[in-house]
Amino acid sequence: MRTILNNCRIVNPYGEMPFMENGSILIEDGIIKKLGMLDPTIQVDETVDLSGKTVLPGMINAHAHLYSALAVGMPFPKGNPTNFTEVLEQVWWILDLALDKDSTRASYESGLIDHLRHGVTTVIDHHSSQSFVNGSLQLLVETAEKLGLNISGAFEMTDRNGDKIFQDSLEENLTFHRSFIQSDTVRPLIGLHASFTLSDESLQAISDALKNESHWGIHIHTAEDKADQLDAVNRGYKSTLDRLNHFGLLNKKSLVIHGIHFVEEDLKIIKDTEAMLVHNPSSNSNNRVGMTPNKTIQLCSSGLGTDGMQGNMLAEAKEGTLIRSGHLAGGETNVNYAELLFNNNPEIASNLFGRKIGKLDPGYAADLAIFDYTPRTDFNENNWIGHTLFGMETPSDVMTNGIFRIRNNEFIEIDEKDILSNAEKQSQQLWQKMEKIL
Repeated sequence: MRTILNNCRIVNPYGEMPFMENGSILIEDGIIKKLGMLDPTIQVDETVDLSGKTVLPGMINAHAHLYSALAVGMPFPKGNPTNFTEVLEQVWWILDLALDKDSTRASYESGLIDHLRHGVTTVIDHHSSQSFVNGSLQLLVETAEKLGLNISGAFEMTDRNGDKIFQDSLEENLTFHRSFIQSDTVRPLIGLHASFTLSDESLQAISDALKNESHWGIHIHTAEDKADQLDAVNRGYKSTLDRLNHFGLLNKKSLVIHGIHFVEEDLKIIKDTEAMLVHNPSSNSNNRVGMTPNKTIQLCSSGLGTDGMQGNMLAEAKEGTLIRSGHLAGGETNVNYAELLFNNNPEIASNLFGRKIGKLDPGYAADLAIFDYTPRTDFNENNWIGHTLFGMETPSDVMTNGIFRIRNNEFIEIDEKDILSNAEKQSQQLWQKMEKIL
């Protein structure tokens, strides 16, 4: 199948051709073959006139929590949590314990719909449904495949709900890894919640289980709050990363999330193990846990995630820019969030999936976010950041693997109303279950 997209503004940040006002994109069997001014006589199966729309690469969320999709509008906790650990205990650890198969499915569907609606075509998810473990990651794959997204999954292992759920969670991760390690569109990772919710015995059990596996990587929250680092120190380690490294759990396929309270030794561990850091500014601000230092983000070539806050990566990049700006004095350099989104995230996703994802270059997956955007100021190769972060909102068309999933603002072969109606029903039941647990 060969498709050509004509008459479009191409915005390809950090790609081979970063900007072109009026060009074309040739797609063959789900892969970008050529772009620019193409031969008008080229033979194709389909020609699509985009009528001047702006094409961006399909975006990547490098750390999502789809299980939190039904938390929008959720009642506030009965208590008044005053620190990060109390927020976990009174909100998120109640929610993930209340989730069953039906509410998990609704979370996946509505969460992925939100991502796709905002031009996000690859989601790296970190899942937790502590009362529905077995088969939860298979359900994630089925949902992502139905919607056409690239998906990475991992189940959060933790000791907080007892040994049986820990063992079930370990087996779920291993089964998922073995089932999908060869897939092009699914990337399994080994999920750990955080160091401070796992004993040394559990970390050793995970390490032992992975000795007979290949091409694995972990997905874990690290140093999000000072409590995580303090717990590791109290156990006799220099830091959370030092503890994970002691058990041989860090490698170049591993995702470590947050890193707000890293110490200098942690930066060396990241460099030596080639583990990948993902920064989540809106969640960090919401949880009041601090701000990942500029030095950490830059030295680790950090990716960008939302930590379950939203499916809109352009909004996440904009909010990250504004949140950090609010803490800087005049003249100080901010983090380039567009680089995290359009350069670092594609590097992370391409490394994980083993194929080229996240840019509009030849050889990359034909994942596109297409905006019907009429700029009110000049749009050129020097000011694309301003337009993408502060001008564009929701794409009119989204393509994954060379197939339109949204065309002219309408989902194709996806019943959005039915998905959202079911999510509303499931959310009410979920919140009632949470009330009983509390």
